[in-house]
Amino acid sequence: MRGARIGRAAAGSAAPRDEVRLREPARPRIERGGLGSPARRDRARSRDARRAAAALSVTTVAAAWGCELVDVDVAQPDDVVVAQVTALLRSGEAEGDGFGLSASALLHRTRRASGVQPVDGATVRIANQHGREVVLVPEPRGYLCIGVDSLRWGWLQDETGASCYRFAQTEAPFQPGDQLALEVDLPDGRQLTGASQAPSRFSMPELRLADGVCAMLPETQQRIDWTPSEGAWGYKSEVRIDGLDDDADGEGLRADSVHLELLALGREKTGLVFPRAFGLSEYLDGPYSRELILSLRDGLPAGASAVFAVTAIDRNWFNWTRNSSFTFSGVVRIPSVFGDGSGVFATGIRRRFEVMVGDAVEAPACGPEAPSASAG
Repeated sequence: MRGARIGRAAAGSAAPRDEVRLREPARPRIERGGLGSPARRDRARSRDARRAAAALSVTTVAAAWGCELVDVDVAQPDDVVVAQVTALLRSGEAEGDGFGLSASALLHRTRRASGVQPVDGATVRIANQHGREVVLVPEPRGYLCIGVDSLRWGWLQDETGASCYRFAQTEAPFQPGDQLALEVDLPDGRQLTGASQAPSRFSMPELRLADGVCAMLPETQQRIDWTPSEGAWGYKSEVRIDGLDDDADGEGLRADSVHLELLALGREKTGLVFPRAFGLSEYLDGPYSRELILSLRDGLPAGASAVFAVTAIDRNWFNWTRNSSFTFSGVVRIPSVFGDGSGVFATGIRRRFEVMVGDAVEAPACGPEAPSASAG
């Protein structure tokens, strides 16, 4: 509240530190007689008199201050526009290839009475410091906006109620490390803005690929490392594994195909053991069965395959998805879109490849095997 002050306790109100005062506890009083005894009636009359006096005192004070009871109209919540915008630079199959661009924007209004509502007719632009610009166009398939940074293409459904705007191109007009600016012009003349510095490129020096594919032996673990990305605040690792046991878990989900994610916070968190590193968060909070997640400790069975992706994320992405140890809500979202609304403008750099599991796969080994969990 504007103008509010926090007062201090009066000096000398606290007892001296070395002095301890003990007060003898009050002894319980036992009244003779039942509920209708004279003593109980006298106490009840005295209590009612005190309550009446207190009510009169409040009324007197209110009158002295000129207070009166009035009807108060509570203001309706503002029509807030929330924009969730992601610009993802996707690396080519081989080291040194160029980058493609996938950009998406989910726009919706928040009204407490009517819930989430779409924002149609907006213009969404992203530009870099050299004046190169892309314009996101309306996309009727909303799941493409949800899945721009996900490998769950076949599983996503548009249940957001938001408007989707999207841009995809195999040759990106932007480069890693660019300073990017976001501008969202709403149909009613309002505007939202944001800024982000995209992380710099990173490499996987020990990873060997042929047409974007490498091989793993069954029931083994693979060490996957990459170099730090300048400007990155963390890394999102993601895998979609196919060809597991053809059973259904307790939730009715097919266990022959799973999608797992791992978020590592910090620029130097540049490696993991696959597939053992995945599964802890899914084991605690995910939809898959305990047996399925624990089976990852033994590696993958012959005939399985996986699509693996690691994304270096910028500060805005980090602040929008990070877990907090200070609250029980789990995720603390810090906005990076401002103006006539709120939201996030996140950028990232992604490397992606496929893994085939078997003894006779015609692809180079992904790299040196990691020691088993029991070896240490």
